[in-house]
Amino acid sequence: MAGMFDFTPSRRKGPAQRMLAATTLICEAAVIFFSVLVAHGLAPEHRTVTWTVGLALVVLLLVAVGMMRRPTAAGYWLGLVLQLPVLLMGLVVPAMWVVGAAFAILYLVSVVKGHTMDREKDAVDARVLGIDGRG
Repeated sequence: MAGMFDFTPSRRKGPAQRMLAATTLICEAAVIFFSVLVAHGLAPEHRTVTWTVGLALVVLLLVAVGMMRRPTAAGYWLGLVLQLPVLLMGLVVPAMWVVGAAFAILYLVSVVKGHTMDREKDAVDARVLGIDGRG
């Protein structure tokens, strides 16, 4: 079970793990921006807070994407932690309970399956080509 949530970034060149996770977070950032626009209309008395929190969340999601280029798991963990505030956007925009949950599941699957795909590609490269996949 512990290996199931292995967020260790792949050392492959152009890893599937980073591509899948980053794509999910970028799409999520776009959805958050549009949910802020919806919240702007739904809660006019809280527009300043909505815009501040919403845009900060968009920026943090994009920061997590940028951090994924580094050889640490920090960007992946930040992306995971940011799933909670995305889900909590449902307090202002009720549809975000469903959308946030869907993105949280999609993000987790992206990171875990991407890591598995990279590990499997490394094994095939080592067996067939005699290389370590980092080339």
